[in-house]
This record gives sequence, structure tokens and C-alpha cells, in this order.
Amino acid sequence: MKEIEEMSDHELLMELVAEKRRNDRIRYVKYGVYGIIFLGVAVLCFIYVPKIVAFYNRFNAVMEQLDAATNSVKRVSDSISTETIEAFNSVVEAIRQLLGRFGIS
Repeated sequence: MKEIEEMSDHELLMELVAEKRRNDRIRYVKYGVYGIIFLGVAVLCFIYVPKIVAFYNRFNAVMEQLDAATNSVKRVSDSISTETIEAFNSVVEAIRQLLGRFGIS
């Protein structure tokens, strides 16, 4: 390639046109790569987002069931008073004494 000072007007113009074409090709290749990356990300989103949402919904349903079970156990434990426990213990002691009379310990 000649020095810029030694080139004629036509040669300079041709050099500029070739440079422009080269830059255009590079730009189009970049756009193509960006498009392929975008399509890949879009396809992955279409595949995995519904699966993630379904998992999230199942997880929430399980957590609601667990919460309901916990509340149920809490209500049962709150309803059991100390008097109920003492009455149960007295019944167990009476059964133990009855079984003791028959030689069963």
C-alpha cells in the first residue's frame, strides 16, 4: 500500500470505499452475532421460565399446606390444658394399677 501523500484522488477514494465496505461487513457480522445471542436467550427463557413458575407455584402450595398443618397442631396443643393432662395421667395410673393386679407390669 502506498503512502497517503503519494496516492491520487481516485486511489484515495477507492481506499475509502474499501474501508467502508470492510466496516459495513464487520458491523453486519456483529449484528448477526447479537441476534443469535438474543434468540438463544429468548429460547432459553421460553423453555425455563414456565418450569420455574410451575416450581414456584408448587412450592407455595406445599408451604400453604405446611402452614395449615402447623396451625392445626398449634390449635390442638393450645386446647390441651394442664387439667386434661392430669386427668389423662390419672387414667393411665389407674390402668397401670389394674394391670399390676393381674401381674402385668
